[in-house]
Amino acid sequence: MDTRKKAEKKWAQQKYEVMAKSYRYYSGIRDRFRKAKEEEDYAAILEELKELEQVPYTKKGFNNTSQHLWGYFKRGATQEEKDEFFERLENCSSLPDEFDKGEAAAEHLLNYIKKTLLASHPQPYLSQSSILK
Repeated sequence: MDTRKKAEKKWAQQKYEVMAKSYRYYSGIRDRFRKAKEEEDYAAILEELKELEQVPYTKKGFNNTSQHLWGYFKRGATQEEKDEFFERLENCSSLPDEFDKGEAAAEHLLNYIKKTLLASHPQPYLSQSSILK
């Protein structure tokens, strides 16, 4: 697989993970993809994605990303699913400004998305996302 395809595949898997860390990182990589023309450009994107794996989530980025993920389900979700999602999202307000993936409130919400919403309302693209792994 060439470098461009590797970078595109990795980005598809990690874009929500990156967004949960900071929208600034997300938009920066998105913009680099738009400008990329050479193999070196895509290799640099792959390197940045690898470096970002070590960066913690931010509360603001995580909440924004969670609401973005909700967008995949909002039309098909029941009122009960909606209420549960937003209750779990509200519980994330107690998260520290920066945190790692194992933080209880964040995991509680991500597990609900993965095990309930994604199971009831399949989204093939979203099911490949590293944030839900």
